[in-house]
Amino acid sequence: MIGFLSGTVQASIRDTILIDTGAVGYRVHVPTTMLAKTREGEEIRVWTHLAVRENSQDLFGFETREDLQWFELLLTVSGIGPRSALAILNSADINTLESAISNNDASILARAFGVGKKTAEKIVLELKEKVIVTESGLSQVNDGEVVEVLTSLGYSLKEARDTARAIPKDLDGTEARIREALRIASGTR
Repeated sequence: MIGFLSGTVQASIRDTILIDTGAVGYRVHVPTTMLAKTREGEEIRVWTHLAVRENSQDLFGFETREDLQWFELLLTVSGIGPRSALAILNSADINTLESAISNNDASILARAFGVGKKTAEKIVLELKEKVIVTESGLSQVNDGEVVEVLTSLGYSLKEARDTARAIPKDLDGTEARIREALRIASGTR
């Protein structure tokens, strides 16, 4: 609904910043790292996620699209809401998250406020299927559906992940990536 905001920072209020976009001021929850370096009067652009609940509508903002993608990826884990996802991003940067997931190290995530050991283990387990960390250290969060399709067809999780890694990086679109994965997997099984 609201993909990004550009405007002037009017104020910092606890864990939020107030962004004046001209005629409207938006109160946006941001990570502490962003809050610490944002100054009143500064021009800013944030990538946003609108969390709609029964009794509230909250905007969450991030400096980069990658930060936003990780926030939204954390929201896919059952039991993780926007506040918990933001707390996780406050306690660990993206590289640390990638490392924790690829190394099955839930202890890093358990340090986040409101995230216990079991929840951290659940996050690592669920995101392991959705995030592929390549040799270059880059993550591909879009191939979770590819892995899911392959595992639903009877391929093991390892086979599905290996196949997703083999898909050319320049191939765009989920459907195209799934078709290519099926083509690759049919020759490797």
